[in-house]
Amino acid sequence: MRILAALAVIALALPSASKSDSDSIGVAYLCSAEGKQLVGPGGLQILPGMGSGGFTIATANPQTQVWFDYGIKLYHGFYHDEAKVAFDKAAEADPACAMCAWGQALAHGSTMNYDADEAEIGKARAFADKAAELGKGAGARDKALIAALQTRYASKLGDNPGYAKAMDAIAASYPDDQEIAVLDVHAALLQAARNNGFTRVNSSVEQLERVLAKHPDDTAAIHYYIHATEFIGQAPKALPYAEKLARLAPDASHLVHMAAHTLMHVGRYEEVATINAAAIATDARFAGEMGYTRPLGEAFYYGHNYSFGLAGAMMAGDRSLALKYVDHAPKAFTEATPAEQRANLTARTYMALGRYDPDRALALTEHPQDNFAMKALRHYARGEALAARNDAAGVRTELKAIGDLDRKGVDRGVQMANIAQQVLEGRALMLEDNPKKAARVFERAARDQDRIFRDAFDPPPWWYPIRRSVAAAELKAGRLKDAEADARESLARWPQDPLALRVLSEAERGQGQTDKADADLDQARKLWRGELSKIPTDLI
Repeated sequence: MRILAALAVIALALPSASKSDSDSIGVAYLCSAEGKQLVGPGGLQILPGMGSGGFTIATANPQTQVWFDYGIKLYHGFYHDEAKVAFDKAAEADPACAMCAWGQALAHGSTMNYDADEAEIGKARAFADKAAELGKGAGARDKALIAALQTRYASKLGDNPGYAKAMDAIAASYPDDQEIAVLDVHAALLQAARNNGFTRVNSSVEQLERVLAKHPDDTAAIHYYIHATEFIGQAPKALPYAEKLARLAPDASHLVHMAAHTLMHVGRYEEVATINAAAIATDARFAGEMGYTRPLGEAFYYGHNYSFGLAGAMMAGDRSLALKYVDHAPKAFTEATPAEQRANLTARTYMALGRYDPDRALALTEHPQDNFAMKALRHYARGEALAARNDAAGVRTELKAIGDLDRKGVDRGVQMANIAQQVLEGRALMLEDNPKKAARVFERAARDQDRIFRDAFDPPPWWYPIRRSVAAAELKAGRLKDAEADARESLARWPQDPLALRVLSEAERGQGQTDKADADLDQARKLWRGELSKIPTDLI
């Protein structure tokens, strides 16, 4: 079990690994998840590799301190349910512990990614009030932390800018306390994630940089630093920390995954695919250690890891790993998975099949329970498969089928369907040797992608930058300067994209820029996990 935990380090050393090595590592992670075994006795266990977190509290019971610190680690690692259990255990060991009740209140509130319902907020409010009652004789720091949570839960929403402001004041009073600094930043990020009007993420980045200068291996600080730099459009700044996070917290699935946020922004797509496969394996290992019997896909963030990893594999051209992700989906996302989540993840697999297994894509059948996204992306996948067979008429049949879908009452998936139609129309025009018109169609789709999904890399809703298709159409039309400009624009947003680099190389070569063309083509070949020359320009 621990051997696979150590492999998470390998995932972030892929530039030196061969293509077949990286493929097999990612596949091995997913296979290990499917072969998970229950090895724990059941119930929450304390694992050694869950990252940083915790601070000394007023208790005479050593076990209370241990469970409190573990609760903080789990909270920072986004193990939401387990954090509640850890704080409960701390409180059980010392019922008079005020900060244990504070931890219970903290864990029952909303998170960056999930809103607590009224029942949970009610529990959080009660725990905060209990902490205040127990903490009448507590020190100034603890009283301030408890009061901040009371402020947080004063509203029905259970979150408000007042909490972030209160945490700011505490952090200012204790400038050398790294845990308070991290909690303060998380309070700010809670508001930023909800656009609640109290967003000071730039100063949060600076605050975390001060923490990391003194404590470079603080996994909670690294976790929030990755998020904060992404929020302000400076994701590459976190790269040195992202590269080591999996090693620092090998048992914490979400922390293993977090590197993918930064890696996606810097264009290390194969590593995105592999590190998310590692996170999935970590989820399965954690479930085994805890004695969980629930389906794999019910773990928090499992679907997030899955869709992120599949996106990376597709961008890297890693056919074998992309198809392994496809085959993993029905094993992880069973009938027990919420229907909408299962449908949307299944729809993502269709896109992978359309590109990497046309025969399977064309064999996909529609079922009565399929939602709109599944129907639309099934036709999109079939269109991509038919484009690979040079069947322009077939592509047009599929894009028409998307247009004919009933959109009444559909809230989600329509934007994706509209983009899918435009991409297929562009494919058909390329196959019909009309690249000038294809460039115009792709341009509309690229603008829609930028307008609707701008900077959405969490993971990308649409699997590739359509701007590169604009560049490919211009290349085929002989508009070499335009092709070069659009390829560069695409690479600015999706750096190190092998197919965009290939288009750029061909545009440069056509303009006599031989040295630049050779360098870009060489880089594209290194990054693409297949035979680059076998990808027709019509399919870029």
